[in-house]
Amino acid sequence: MTTPPSERTLTYAEDLRPEDVRALETFLNVQLGRVYEEVGETGETSFAMRSLLILVCDSAGLLYTLLAVERPETWQRAAIVREWQRLRSTAHDFNHCEGYDHDRWWNQVRHFDAYDETAEQDRIRQFADVGPYPETGH
Repeated sequence: MTTPPSERTLTYAEDLRPEDVRALETFLNVQLGRVYEEVGETGETSFAMRSLLILVCDSAGLLYTLLAVERPETWQRAAIVREWQRLRSTAHDFNHCEGYDHDRWWNQVRHFDAYDETAEQDRIRQFADVGPYPETGH
């Protein structure tokens, strides 16, 4: 009896690979497809499900494109984190539904890399030290 390979732990968005996006997109398409079959082809819920399927494909497509960029700019780095979180949060609900894949966990990433994490922590510390308003001397 062989044990399944353990999944990689993602710490930062820079660790994402196209295979990660493909696995998450496939998982979502399968789960949403099941729901869509139950909903049927007519009615408002059907239109909402179709729209959600399109959004999943669009987010995954954007991620594939952004992951191919050799040195992503700041906005691209932020978009990678945002799109992964969007797909991940959509998939997360399916991890707890009866009949779905309870064992799958899609890692949350909050930063592109360690530098982004440190920079955000520095901004938070600076804000905490200075406060929301600069001293005006009045």
